Amino acid sequence: MVTGIKGKWIIAHDGEKPRLLRDGVVIIQGNKITHVGKNYNGKVDKWIDAGTHVVSPGFIATHVHAATAPKDKSFIDDVGARHFYMSSLGENLTALGKSIKPEDFHIFAKYSMAELLKSGCTTMVEIGMAPTLGAETAKKYIDEMGMRVVEGLYVEDGSWARDQKANLFTEWHGLDHGLKMLDEAEAFVKKYDGAVDGRLIAALYPSTVDKVSGPLQKAIREKANELKCPVSIHAAQWVVEFQNMIRMYAKTPIQFLAETGLLGPDLIIGHGWAIPGHPLLGYPPEGEGDLKILAESGATVSHDPLVFIKRGNKMHSHSKYMEAGVNLGIGCDTSPQDMLNEMRMASYTSKLADWSCFSGTAAEIHGSATLGGAQAIGRKDLGRIAPGATADIAIINMETLNNVPCRDPVKAIVNSASREDVSHVLVDGKLVIDDGELLVIDEAELVSQVQKTTQAIWDRIPENHYLGQHSDVVSPQSYLPWEPDQ
Repeated sequence: MVTGIKGKWIIAHDGEKPRLLRDGVVIIQGNKITHVGKNYNGKVDKWIDAGTHVVSPGFIATHVHAATAPKDKSFIDDVGARHFYMSSLGENLTALGKSIKPEDFHIFAKYSMAELLKSGCTTMVEIGMAPTLGAETAKKYIDEMGMRVVEGLYVEDGSWARDQKANLFTEWHGLDHGLKMLDEAEAFVKKYDGAVDGRLIAALYPSTVDKVSGPLQKAIREKANELKCPVSIHAAQWVVEFQNMIRMYAKTPIQFLAETGLLGPDLIIGHGWAIPGHPLLGYPPEGEGDLKILAESGATVSHDPLVFIKRGNKMHSHSKYMEAGVNLGIGCDTSPQDMLNEMRMASYTSKLADWSCFSGTAAEIHGSATLGGAQAIGRKDLGRIAPGATADIAIINMETLNNVPCRDPVKAIVNSASREDVSHVLVDGKLVIDDGELLVIDEAELVSQVQKTTQAIWDRIPENHYLGQHSDVVSPQSYLPWEPDQ
């Protein structure tokens, strides 16, 4: 099967860097791009007419919690725990997590993938589906939804505990506990890597830097070197974690990862903003600080701006990390799982952090969402439109109310485009969205299921909140309910 795309603009790769090709064609044979140019005279079985569109590499979300994140939508907005520096970790999210029933994860996982696909995302680094759904079911849903997914099992030898109401600390369960989880994670990698026609990329997922001991991190590093698979960990993600790492080890989270050896080119760090010099931490850097450590290691930081914007926080800044030589990807973490929205927020927060219109440029942000994500997962065939690359492609209409007038489609993607503008998405050369319609699931039925499922979760909050509070206390309605007499 040979598929051709005729686009008004193509964000192509010339072998060294992205370039903008005007009025060009992309030819796909099977799952590979075979030609990018001004025209093509060979045989084509199907043409996609994108005469008012930009043809972009599919976006790669480097941090997603597909099976759990939808419950957060409209619940964690405008709320947080002051005693946890505005974070919902250890507070609202704990109660929400305990209120989920096993069957809810299934609906959320499909919904998250649908959300991402609609925003032009073709690959996600997903954290949580395999542990909550079971490996076979996660594989089944990845197959059905048509996405490319990096997936794995958690590894940790500690858990968060709390006393005196707000004293959050790590309770350790012993190295053997973590090594057993590592054995299970290794078995997952060996069994599932390359499944679903290669769209399942197996990985190791040490949970958080403060719940994975030094000895276990060293064991994970040895195993990752042996398996040659991606690794992802939450680190430098909130003030309490940063303070606890300083208290436990007299090292920043990034310094500790470097000391254990877990830091390396195959490591994706979700969120990575809590480093010395950040205004919230009151902890000055020494010399070039954590940014230099990150850059020299080759590790990737997944910048997931929206969840922290909601807490009144931001990375300082996207451009500063890139200038230091750090590879950045962009992820979603929470809902809405919309890569177009995350790209916009990444750009704007960088500008605000630097007080500069030159910070967080569209080219930087688009590059992080494509090439940066591809580098994070070790896939040189993704994140680019070039002969030999795998055909993961998003086609976005530039002649819509959102995007006209369009002079620069890359700036329009980052500053103007919305999910409704995404007309076609191909993953591994196969259409999963055609003319704006999801081909892999009934969207209307899915929407109805998600609303009913999540309402039931919110209703169960009092049973699971540590103070027994109702959902309307934990997350107050914007306006008080009103029931007129007439």
